[in-house]
Amino acid sequence: MIYFIGNNELVENSILYKTCDVETCLNYFKDKDWIEVDTETGGKDPHTKKIFSLQLGDTFNQYVIDVRFIDILLFKELLENKNLILHNAKFDYKFFKKANIIIEHVYDTMLAECVIYCGYEKFGYALNNLCKRYLDINLDKTTRQEFFKLEGQPFTAKQIEYAALDVAYLSLIKNKQEELIKEYDLTYCVNLENEAFKALADIEYNGMYLDASQWEYNTSKTQKELDDTQILLDNIIITDSILSSIYKPKVIQTNLFDFKERELKINYSSPKQMETIFKQLGYNLESTGDRELQKIASKHPFFASLINFRELSKVISTYGEGFLKYINKTTGKVHTSFWSVLATGRVSSGSKFDNAPNLQNIPADNKFRNCFKVKKGFKWVSIDYSGQELRLMADASGEEGFIDVLNRGEDLHCYAGSMMFKKTITKADKDLRNKAKTINFGKPYGMGPPKLADTLSISLEEANNLFEEYGKAFPVLNNWLKKQSQLAKKNMYSVTFSPCKRRRWYPEMQEAKNLRKNIDKYEKGSLEAKALWKQILTIEGQVERNGGNSPIQGSGADITKEALIEIRNLIKKYNSNYTLDVAYLICTVHDAIDVEVKEDLADQFSKDMAKIMIDCGNKYVTKVRMEVDITITDCWSK
Repeated sequence: MIYFIGNNELVENSILYKTCDVETCLNYFKDKDWIEVDTETGGKDPHTKKIFSLQLGDTFNQYVIDVRFIDILLFKELLENKNLILHNAKFDYKFFKKANIIIEHVYDTMLAECVIYCGYEKFGYALNNLCKRYLDINLDKTTRQEFFKLEGQPFTAKQIEYAALDVAYLSLIKNKQEELIKEYDLTYCVNLENEAFKALADIEYNGMYLDASQWEYNTSKTQKELDDTQILLDNIIITDSILSSIYKPKVIQTNLFDFKERELKINYSSPKQMETIFKQLGYNLESTGDRELQKIASKHPFFASLINFRELSKVISTYGEGFLKYINKTTGKVHTSFWSVLATGRVSSGSKFDNAPNLQNIPADNKFRNCFKVKKGFKWVSIDYSGQELRLMADASGEEGFIDVLNRGEDLHCYAGSMMFKKTITKADKDLRNKAKTINFGKPYGMGPPKLADTLSISLEEANNLFEEYGKAFPVLNNWLKKQSQLAKKNMYSVTFSPCKRRRWYPEMQEAKNLRKNIDKYEKGSLEAKALWKQILTIEGQVERNGGNSPIQGSGADITKEALIEIRNLIKKYNSNYTLDVAYLICTVHDAIDVEVKEDLADQFSKDMAKIMIDCGNKYVTKVRMEVDITITDCWSK
């Protein structure tokens, strides 16, 4: 049954629901083990929009409370102390936080579904998808947008029914999910996500201060670099022995404002025009994309300058003055939005639907990062794992040389170079060390000789030789990576390290298996057979690359989420001890976590935070010691 609690004089009579009071609702739920919870709001931003309705329910009864007329804090104790089931809890968490309600004991059906079906692209994780998948119920979500337009108008019967149905099926879905969670041994992982989302929600809610004037200054400098690079490209063409005969500079005129026009009218952002110039220089490439361009970067000065032009263009288009639109007019801060579970288990940042930027993509140089600052009297405490993925790879594979070097705190890339090239390599041997370093970092990502050749601008033959020497130097590591790749193909999934054991599925392997069944229909060596084999090998090759990478990258994500949870608890402890907010979570980028901390507490807090991160890392590795790097500044730094 649906019950409505609000201003009964304003709402229409309907057989769809009954009216009741707050006390009746609280009494109904006081002895319940789980409560299904949802909200309807006036928009997506908790800092500028309000909660319109609160829904509480179970499979049998649902209560829709119009909190425009009923004080939501009457439900604070219930919400803060009971076990709650929500769908996309991060959204509701932020609105509750704005209302001075902190929900802690949460099961999120959306996050659970993301964990269960991790790796399934475009699978559908909305509530209506889950209702159809598990219960064969078609849940109509078209009424949702109507709440965004409401102000003081009464709810319609249709809106009340819509809101109630959002808390009618969550327990049934949870029960179905738990069968799969148990089957796939994902209990720890689901619990981890149900805790970590609160830390991510705090980061979204807290935001980061952005110095707009410094950002604008950086943008103007970058624009000047871009303009200069464009002129440089013009000059390269004008002075080139081949191109100068094709592209004639026009007569330059200076206008009243002493502005000098370009000598050529070439659009260096046009793939078609660039393809023409490449061919005129004698290069017929598969495409004009960056990967193909990198292969010929050293062949002609035009190519290197074009790469620089593209990089600067990308910075301007993504991080130019247009980025300032992300500053929230109410808070004066930039607030991102996270997607909690990518295929590897990592977190992604940014959403065009929420007007939220990707903070993980901010250029790593300090020119842009330094524009994000803490408020007066606080410090920016940033801690990141030192070689997190290399340590995970060394520990899991059992490669003794790697383990020994890492535990002694020596340079792993020099060691790898020394083993590969059979002579002592130091940091002074930049070229050889860089080759070893590139393979060290590339191996767990499935890098092969072609990619190495592109990255280092070397021949494929040399790249093949480097990989061969690396394999000889580290056979244990090499065999472990190959085994992970083969297991991914065989099982059609990968698993991260204990205790989380996150599972990534490869549903595309089923497609490859189906194609293999059909290969016999075609004559051996025919065009159709060759096309099928190419498709099969492409799919299996990608799965092999992901199979070697996912256990490592995914375990790194698990560790960072463990750390986020414990750092959030540390912040609560500090804020409670000092009876005011002295620390705030403000950012995370892969294996780094950033906290804004009261200036006089920053040093001690950083030590406590570092210990937490190391301890969380050491839950996943037993042979290698996890290490972190600590930075305490006034702004976001590289």
